[in-house]
Amino acid sequence: MKEMKTLMIVNVLCVAAMMAFLAVVGPIIRALKMEEWHAGLTVALAGVIWVVMARYWGKKSDRIGRKPVLLLGVLGVGFSYLLLAVFIDYALVNVPTLLLSLVMLVCVRGLIGLFYAAIPAVSSALIADKVDAKNRTGYMAKLGASNGIGMILGPALGGFLAVYGLHVPLYTFAILPIIAAFLVYKTIPKTPKHHVEEIPHPKWSDVRLRLPMIAAFLTMYSVITSQVCLGFFILDTLALEANETAKVTGIILSLLGICFIVAQVLVSKIKGCSPHTWLRLGGSIAALGYVLISLSHTVIPLGLGFCIATFGMGFIFPAFQALAANNVSELEQGAAAGTVSSAQGMGMIVGPMVSTLLYKIDPIVPFVFAAIAFALLVLFASRKVQVESEPSLV
Repeated sequence: MKEMKTLMIVNVLCVAAMMAFLAVVGPIIRALKMEEWHAGLTVALAGVIWVVMARYWGKKSDRIGRKPVLLLGVLGVGFSYLLLAVFIDYALVNVPTLLLSLVMLVCVRGLIGLFYAAIPAVSSALIADKVDAKNRTGYMAKLGASNGIGMILGPALGGFLAVYGLHVPLYTFAILPIIAAFLVYKTIPKTPKHHVEEIPHPKWSDVRLRLPMIAAFLTMYSVITSQVCLGFFILDTLALEANETAKVTGIILSLLGICFIVAQVLVSKIKGCSPHTWLRLGGSIAALGYVLISLSHTVIPLGLGFCIATFGMGFIFPAFQALAANNVSELEQGAAAGTVSSAQGMGMIVGPMVSTLLYKIDPIVPFVFAAIAFALLVLFASRKVQVESEPSLV
């Protein structure tokens, strides 16, 4: 698939842009005399809009073609980020009222989320268009690895550039999606338009997408749970000092990014395994990792548990994307990819709320819950009516 390199570059640059904001949002909130919950609101809004818009963009790409929707999404991210950079640049010198700062951050961040929602959905649909069912998992894994690189590169580069001014990372990461849009325009061929208005798109309740959606939701929920609860768990269970906690948290989160990338590269290299196989294997490994986390009282087993769990989830990500593509017809690929992407967005929203509530019961409860959930996912995948040897519908 000759478009794969472009898709990987586009996803690296756009995910890096989305994640770079997290490196500077705290200092920006302080500089604008805002409160912590304002930062939470601006970040959470991206997840809400992802849920609402991913399915829309997927269906839109089914009708008018993948290239125009992907190009619009990437350009939209770039110019929305540029608007954010211009506002922050101005606001840091002339601090506006609290209401104006909040409205601008929420609206512009929401605009970025609106356009970004098109990128993962259309990227997955384009792979489903070009790659046969047997090889889709490997290509989805390559796409997932590029997302993992962006997740590491964004905060790291954003934090480095912030020493030159809080507005510098924002201007930088506004340029990167615009470069990505140029690559899309030059290298992604036009795809034919389909008149599919009369064909019903898969619904949220579509039985064909039930397993991929459950896997997508659970995996993203667990990723967010790990990110949100890790620091608290180290403070409360390992009883480290605040500075040491920050150091250990940063190291473990960096290792998780590496494990996520390595797992998906491994999936892309191993041929012949079906999405169901990767789903069951990944779920089993993730469950084992969360059990180890729940039993940890020192740094090394805790870090090892998180690495094992993340490694397993790295297997699951390309599996549910490929499984969704294999279970629907050619004309439904965009809608299916958008629906599963929406389930991921829902995990981003539910994860912080549920995991922190469970944490109040006991620090190990969020991780025990995740272990049980992955075990049930493996059981559900194993008992699925559709056997792995059944021919694809595509």
